[in-house]
Amino acid sequence: MTLRKALLLVGVLATVGVGAYAASRSPWFRALLARDSEDAGEVARLGGRKLDVAPPADTAAGWFQWRGPTRDGRAPAGPFRADWDKRPPTLVWSQPCGGGYSSCAVVGGRVYTQDRNGGDERVVCLDAETGKPVWEYAYPADYAGTDGNFAVGPRATPAVAGGRVYTVGGAGKLLCLEPPAAAGGSPRVVWQHDLLSEFGAKIPQWGVAGSPLVEGDLVVVQPGGKKGSVVAFDRATGAVRWAAGDHPPSYSSPVAAEVGGRRVVFAVTQTAVLAIRPEDGRVTGEYPWKPVPEVNAATPLVVDGYVFVSSAYKMGWVLLRADPDGGLVKVRERRGAKAFQSHHSTAVYADRHLFGFDGERGGARLRCLNLDTGAANEEWEADGVGKGTGTVILAGGHLVIQTERGELCLVEANPKEFRPVAAVPRVLSGNNNWATPALADGRLYLRDEQKVVCYDVRP
Repeated sequence: MTLRKALLLVGVLATVGVGAYAASRSPWFRALLARDSEDAGEVARLGGRKLDVAPPADTAAGWFQWRGPTRDGRAPAGPFRADWDKRPPTLVWSQPCGGGYSSCAVVGGRVYTQDRNGGDERVVCLDAETGKPVWEYAYPADYAGTDGNFAVGPRATPAVAGGRVYTVGGAGKLLCLEPPAAAGGSPRVVWQHDLLSEFGAKIPQWGVAGSPLVEGDLVVVQPGGKKGSVVAFDRATGAVRWAAGDHPPSYSSPVAAEVGGRRVVFAVTQTAVLAIRPEDGRVTGEYPWKPVPEVNAATPLVVDGYVFVSSAYKMGWVLLRADPDGGLVKVRERRGAKAFQSHHSTAVYADRHLFGFDGERGGARLRCLNLDTGAANEEWEADGVGKGTGTVILAGGHLVIQTERGELCLVEANPKEFRPVAAVPRVLSGNNNWATPALADGRLYLRDEQKVVCYDVRP
């Protein structure tokens, strides 16, 4: 071997070695090189399914939890007008509040949200008709260990069931509150837990964000601790019913759905997608899902037994099928920078397509994803809707969109082409308007870091 060939060989081996080392050490690098994968049999099975979704909840249910009564971003049946180009939404009231990204729950003429006032977190109850305060509950919250740039307040949305309010604070305090019997009174703390200390969890960089799920007689939350990644409490007493897994925390919220006649809880941790049996907490299915940075924030979206999970930072998405026994089977996975990536905003489902924001913050855009083919409709991309990311819900065949810059938009949920209806500018102030809209009885409830607002969208 000549000296020149020897040097060339050494160079090649060095390059390969560096590349192998980078690939082994950097999930970012692995994500960039990751190839799409799918199960041909499962894809064929998906195409043969009708993919029914449950009918919208009755308007009487209100919007009693994170992402609405069905926890998938669909508004309950009720009055809603879509002619915003002719009759824009009208402001009904505006009420000051503190910081936070907690969305609103709306039940029985009351609006519930969470904020931060000084060193205290608050659970706030407002009158849905007037916006006037009805009651509040304040308690100290230590945000030490979180990113100070975003430590403005709670992230989770209250859940209301059986006349009680269940909340999770940004520092991991879980509360069960009983509203006062008379106006001007104070709520009663029925039971409470410190999720981080009790389950061996560390506070995430951007605070505890998972919203509580009321499932039957359980309240399910995600501490992300070594003594319980997903935990269920007795709704009435607060007693621990089960603790599942030891996965580290994510910023996602659990959901529950019926699969093959059985209820299943689905949770996205920092490292995996879990299927859990609610009656005893047994983990029946697990699929590895670990983005870098370790930010799983979007809520899993379940459609007729199929589970869609998406993460940002060049991670991508995966579609899983839940077996009747609770197992998880991969249908299709798309990785890398070109895949649909949900940051903290979760998509909605309509007509075998997903509609949502793809990408992180300023570089995000509203897109439409074909669930059957796994392809994004490139002609549908809506770069003109806001600047950056936003949140979206589905109402009357339309996408109600709140951009992070405070614009309120209405777009047809039409997978064939992008059809914007109208945009209302400067509904909210600031740059980080990440709370998801709530829609109940023809009224939209939104909030930023300074106020809660109500808009009339009745016919």
